[in-house]
Order: sequence, then structure tokens, then C-alpha cells
Amino acid sequence: MSGDKLETGVASDAEGSLDNLSLSSVQPILSNNAQDNDKGESEDTRNHLDAANGEEGEESDPILDRYFRACQKGDLKTVKEMIEGGIININEDYDPIEKVTGLHWASINNRLSVVSYLVANGADVNAKAGTLHAPPLHWAARYGYVYIVHYLLAHGADATLEDDQGFNLLHLSVNSSNIMLVQYVLFFVVSKGIIDVDCQDPNGRTPLLWAAYQGDSLTVDSLLRFGAHPKVPDSGGFTPLHWGTLKGQPHVLMYLIQSGGDFFLKTNDGKDCFTIAKEMNTVHSLTEALNHCGFNPEGYPYKKYFGKSYHAKLTTFFIPWIFLGIAFGLFAHIHPLIALPITLVFGIASIKALNNFVLTSYGRTGVTPLSLLRTPLYAGVFSGSVFWLVCVWVRKVLPMTLVEEFWSNLALTILIFSVGYHFVKLLKEDSGCVPPERDYEKIRDTVSELLKVGKYDTRHFCIESWIRKPLRSRFSSLNGTLIARFDHYCPWIYNDVGLKNHKRFLYFVALIEVAVWIFAHLCLEYFDELEDNYDDYNGDLKCFLIGDSELCAGLTYDLFTTLILLWAVFQSIWVGCLVFVQAFQIFKGVTNYEYSKLMRDNKRINIDPAVANEFFSTAPEDLDADLTTESRVTDIDTTAPDSRRRPLPRLNESRRCFGTFCAITGMDQWIMILKEAVGMSREALGSSQTSQSSFPTDYGWKTNIKDFWLLSDKTAPMWQRVFYSPVTSRALLGGQEVNYYELYNYPEKI
Repeated sequence: MSGDKLETGVASDAEGSLDNLSLSSVQPILSNNAQDNDKGESEDTRNHLDAANGEEGEESDPILDRYFRACQKGDLKTVKEMIEGGIININEDYDPIEKVTGLHWASINNRLSVVSYLVANGADVNAKAGTLHAPPLHWAARYGYVYIVHYLLAHGADATLEDDQGFNLLHLSVNSSNIMLVQYVLFFVVSKGIIDVDCQDPNGRTPLLWAAYQGDSLTVDSLLRFGAHPKVPDSGGFTPLHWGTLKGQPHVLMYLIQSGGDFFLKTNDGKDCFTIAKEMNTVHSLTEALNHCGFNPEGYPYKKYFGKSYHAKLTTFFIPWIFLGIAFGLFAHIHPLIALPITLVFGIASIKALNNFVLTSYGRTGVTPLSLLRTPLYAGVFSGSVFWLVCVWVRKVLPMTLVEEFWSNLALTILIFSVGYHFVKLLKEDSGCVPPERDYEKIRDTVSELLKVGKYDTRHFCIESWIRKPLRSRFSSLNGTLIARFDHYCPWIYNDVGLKNHKRFLYFVALIEVAVWIFAHLCLEYFDELEDNYDDYNGDLKCFLIGDSELCAGLTYDLFTTLILLWAVFQSIWVGCLVFVQAFQIFKGVTNYEYSKLMRDNKRINIDPAVANEFFSTAPEDLDADLTTESRVTDIDTTAPDSRRRPLPRLNESRRCFGTFCAITGMDQWIMILKEAVGMSREALGSSQTSQSSFPTDYGWKTNIKDFWLLSDKTAPMWQRVFYSPVTSRALLGGQEVNYYELYNYPEKI
């Protein structure tokens, strides 16, 4: 029987191939994805009824066909007319062959208004139908329709029923690959003990095994967090790790290995994960997962040279101090053409040493790759730069400029201590972590509330911390939780920048900028003193291009200090750009992340909405048009960056400005703002309006500035409101005090 959507399942042929699988001749195996083409069919095709009695050579019932079509399309008016007019008997509204009811058709097409009407009028919520004899609950679950599942369960549907394949609600939810439905079933069914998280189908396959085979890393992670066992084998001796290896999704393998999956365990036909990987050409994925989890390609743990992850991080932090000193020393004492290759070799060797001997001792959780960008390395580069700057200033510059430049030296002393203080605070400070929820009852209440308003998706519910996601927040893999008013991850402070440390961060970079230019002024005075001292012996001094300036004296008489000066000035250039970018974004009332996200999303305006359903939203069209429209208009996406959304088509974005350099210095934001200012972005978007007008957090520049710089506590002295950072979740937005941990609607604009 076919229609708008047909009852789907793991094809029997596919099941047979799973039962009798020999990896030496393995073929692509069909699961729930076998029916994916059904989802992509045109509306006309999907609305066609292929009645079962027609297939048997009998004429279809036109009245029943009309009723089924109304259920499929959500035509509640027609459904009411036919039932209340006595045309259709609610207790016999099924076809004579497969017994498929109107409730089945409404459920599989996500027609909540029809479902609720039929159930209210006595439709059997547990009626089994179709070739697999499945209830409406299963038909909805296969396609991830969590709102239908929620309604049916609340009105008597039996979650423990199995179809002829032996699949229950949890199996089918996993097959849907909709993480929102999977977590709903885990919280509302599994956590109550109604279904076991390791329930097995007739072939011994658990939901975790199916999720691993499907390559669904989000579902694998969720099942493991609910206690799913990664070593439960099926009838063929295949564990979830074996099936994950067959599929070759690295994140799935990472989660399973981290949870104790045994890659040496053999199946009934004597094959371990390494053999399967070779036969299925997934060796690269398995090796990547093993390496991420601290194992070599043969499956043996890498040697750890540090007893604690903390010690490895300290080593990473201090290595740049040594490297910078050696590099500056080489360039100061030998010819640059010789110093350059030596420095490059030393730098490459240092990076390899970090990767091979230090990073192996880091504690690793989750699937975020452990790159040097996610270590204290760049914080070490900054602190090492400050260290050598202070060394040359105290040892050389200060003694020769103290009398003539007393106040400048005093100012630099204060600035250096201030920069050091703020740097240490930023390394350790809470950036605005929103506490996760672990009380299942409270989580169920949150999910129920979101279902009522049509916002149960990854845009509004954090599938990692299990709370309603506040506006302007984003999940941080570094801190393992949502960060309120998230701005960006800064490798130079090895921390996220958010609500509670954003103001300190701005003071920090501003102080750096001022300190560098005072240091530059003092260095030039120092070079002038050197020139005066050496003139008595060497006469006039001239350099190519720069003549007889103070810098020429520095290059001639104290190259080490000159190199430190040039390095500091170079750093100040991009820091100045960062200050400009941050000031612009404060002026517009947005964060770095929000601005970047909006610019990226505007480039996707021509992407098919069906393809771009990246938030796993299945809110029915007939739930509440006003509510669902509001959720689209008022929210800026605050989703996590790491595979927490369906992948969108790649945009043709070139990584200009040396790619990684732009990312770690913030130059990409500066270029983006310049493009916006001169209209380049408008041309790219094909629009006459700038994207800036779309910011819901822009309350006018005066209000935006007050929102950022002033604490919400109006009883505090003004100097405290300006210089102190928030210590609670409360701050100003639109001139009003809001709780950023519970910010679900923006204050109205006046």
C-alpha cells in the first residue's frame, strides 16, 4: 500500500543480508534509509493512493480514498465532515486488506490536528496495520515526527509494542536519525524504565548497534549517555563498534571507543574491527578515531610522557617562551639567511614534538579534534612575547630612559602589571557557562514546554546540556556547556569570550595596544641614547631606506631589542584591528559570533529549505502558525559548531588572508566589516539592504553601548558599573535587565 508516505522499515531482503553477512562479500545494506527517496518525491506523487485492494484487482473505495487523502493532507474540514456526517465510521476507517487507518496516514504525514481529532473521537491509537503490523506510533516514529509521537503517547499509545520485525519505539526512533525524537524517547520512555536502552530485536541488534551502523553520531552519543552498553553483540557476534567500523563514520567510532568499545573483539566468523576496516575500505576512519582516543593504528595506547593532562598543558604553554628567545637570539647574532632556516627547522621540530610527545597526554572527550589551536600554545606565545619584552625593557631600555622618560616608564610598569593580571584572570575566569541540567523530571518539563510552542529542535534545546537554549548562547566544546552571550573562542587566552569576561577581554586588548606603543616610544628613546653613545667612536650612522633614524641605531647596536620591538608592533597591528572590530560590534549590539553567523546565513538565502532543515525541526504546520513564525523571526541561531546540525551544502568560500592567520587574529572579521561598509556584501547577497539591519539585538548605538559597558545593578557606583564585569547571569539588553541564562525572548524595541 502506498500514499503520501508509505509505511517503511528495514527491508526484509536487507534483514536477510544482515543475518547472513560475510564481510568478504559484504554489499551496501539497506536500513531506514532505503525509503529516503520517498521523502524526496514530489507532492503530487506523494499524494497518490495506491490502494491495496486495487493491487489485488479490485476497485478501490472512492469514499475511503477521499478520506485517506484528507488525512494525509491534513484536511481537517473534510475529515470532520466525513466522520460527523456518518460517511466514515471511526471504528472501521481502514482498508480491507492491510487495515491501515486514517490515524496511520495522519501520523506518518505529521498532521497533528487530524491526529488529535481522530484520537478525541475514539480512534484506536494501538491499531496495528500494514505489512509489518505496526501501530500509528511506529509510522510517526520512522520519520522522526516527535510531536505526533508525543501526542500519541500522551493519549494511550503503547511504547512497548513491536512490529513484525521485532522493532519497538526506540528502534524506530533511532532509525529516523532525528536526534530530537531519540532524546525525547530516552527521556520520556527509557528513563522511566518502560523500554530498556539495550533492547534487542530478534537478531540481537540494539538501538546503539543500529545507530552505529547508520553513522549517526548524535544518536550514538545520546544512547551512550543513557547507559547503552557498547559491547552487546548481535546474533552474528557484531558489536556496535564492528558496525560502526563497517559504516566508517569517525565520530561514531570515537564515541564507542571512548565508552569502552573493544576493537580487538572478534565476530562469530573471526573478524575484528581491523579486518572489517580493510575489507570495507574504512581504515582511514578507524585510524583517525583510534588516534583521537589515544591509540596507535594497531590499537595500542600511545605512551604518555606526563602523568597528568595539566602538566602537558603547562609544557605546551611554556614551550613558546623558549622558542621565541632562541629565535630572536638567532636573528640577532647570525646572518638572517642562516637564522631563518634554523628557526623554521626548530619550529617544525617543536610542533612535531608537541604533537607526538605532549598532546598524547591530554585528556580527550567528545569528538572535537585536538589541534594546537585548542591548546594553551597561543596563550604561551602571547605570554612569552610579554616575557621577552619585559626582559629587554628592564635590562636595557629602563636604565637608559628612566630619568628622561620617567612617566612613560611608570605608565608602562602599571600597564604591564595590568595586562598580566587580566591575562591570568581571563585564563581562569568563567566566561558565562550556563549550568547543565541533570534532573530528568525538569528536563521532561522543559521538553514538554518546547513541544507546546513548536520549538523543540536543536535551535532551542541543547542536546548536550539538556536545557532550553537561551538566546545568544552557544555550546562550547572547550568548557563542555553553553556560553551565555557567546562572542568567540580566543586561543590567545585559551578560553571562550562570553557574558562574564567580555568586558575584561576588551580592557585587556586595549591595554595591550597602549602598552606596545609606549614601549615603542621608549625603545626609540633608548636607540637615540645608543646612537649618541656610539657617535663618539663610529661617527655618522646610516641604514638603507631608513637613513640615520633611531631605528637604524637599534638595528646596528642592539638588534635583539629591535627584533622584540618589531615583533610587538606587528602584534599591535592585528590587536588594533581586533579593537576596531569589537568596537563596531558593540556599536551595533551584536557579538562576533552573531555577526559572522548572520553573514554566512545570508549567503544561503537561495538554499532549498527542505535541504536546509538543519535543526531537526518537525513542528507540524498545523501546530500553531503564529508560534512557529515567531520562532523563525526572533531567534538568531545559536547552535553548536560540531556536527550538531544537519550538514548544509558547502558554500564556495575562499579562505583569503592566509586562512588560519585570519581566524586566530580576527582579521577575517575586520575584512568582513570593511566589505559591508563599502557595499561588497550587499552585492554578493544581491540585496539593496545591508545585513546589519537584521540584528534583533540592535537597540540603537547609545543603548547598545550602555548595555555592554554598564552593569545592570543600578544601585552600584558608576565606576563599578563601568569597570566591573558581570558576576551573575544578569546584564542589560535594550536598556532592561535580563537573565541571560533564561533569555528566550528579546526585549521589545521602543
